[in-house]
Amino acid sequence: MSNPRLQDIQTAVRLLTDLSRSTFQGRYADCEAIIAQHLKDGSAFLLELIKAAVEAGVHQVTLIEDAVSFLDDADLARLAFFLQSAASRGTDVEDLLSHALLQAPELFPDAALATSYDFADWQQHTDLRSAPACKHFIFEGGSPSDSPFPTHRNHPTWHLPTTGGPLAVGGRGSATCPVCRQKLTHLVTLDSSEEKSVPGLSIETCANSLEPTYYSHDAEGRPTPIGPFHSDDGSAIEPASLVSTVRVAATPPRWLRQSYGISNSRQNLFRLGGLPSWVQGPQFPLVPGTDREMKFLLQFDSLAGFFWGSGGMLYVFWDEESRITCHVSQWT
Repeated sequence: MSNPRLQDIQTAVRLLTDLSRSTFQGRYADCEAIIAQHLKDGSAFLLELIKAAVEAGVHQVTLIEDAVSFLDDADLARLAFFLQSAASRGTDVEDLLSHALLQAPELFPDAALATSYDFADWQQHTDLRSAPACKHFIFEGGSPSDSPFPTHRNHPTWHLPTTGGPLAVGGRGSATCPVCRQKLTHLVTLDSSEEKSVPGLSIETCANSLEPTYYSHDAEGRPTPIGPFHSDDGSAIEPASLVSTVRVAATPPRWLRQSYGISNSRQNLFRLGGLPSWVQGPQFPLVPGTDREMKFLLQFDSLAGFFWGSGGMLYVFWDEESRITCHVSQWT
């Protein structure tokens, strides 16, 4: 590695070693700037930075953990070996291991997956290394967040290659909630002619519900709120006046599993199909009046004009037979 890069690693580690609270924001921003300079230079620099941070005991910060997402496959495999060796020596690298486990479970033994907190919700799957297919909603211009941190805006999941036409996200819906008499908030209208694996539905939700809500969809996919209705306990989201344009992208294997705790506000959690990124653990609703479990359809994060509860996720479930969707929010 060239001397300038080595010097940048040493500078970053020195900045992270300084524990003065009064200069934390400035030092963190300086570290972000150093990493941003090297994001397009390949991942060798980031791998060496992570290893140096572990060896110096300053790796338990979001800045270093997020760097895992920018490693190429070969360097991710090298990191997995390094972290397992560090853990065997008693070094606490649990958070870094969680990132690597989620992105490349094939690099770890079954025992490691079985003890991972972030795999706890997926233990029921026969093969922990095989997740169902998924797609991401990709926003025009990248991340909808106004986060000033480059590694947040540049995360690979905000910039996956897209297919198909544009879809509108957000804005005013067409139906009205019978409880609060407010217009529903439009989430997204799915086009089954372009996405053969999803139903053609207009997904709208009540902004005043913090409880599971149900919607019946006619043959054209238009929603009508149905019981059980929500109580009037306050607003789940701000009035969604913001309208964004998204396109759909096939999710590569590396991002089929995303943990809310790890991903929150940094990775793109606007997902279509696949595995939910639970905030509080699995909560699959039943079709009203039956014992039939509904299937996960999509999830929206608290970005792009949405804010679920105190800051969390909205999950939408679908039942083909009854043509009912259920919307479940979870937050921290």
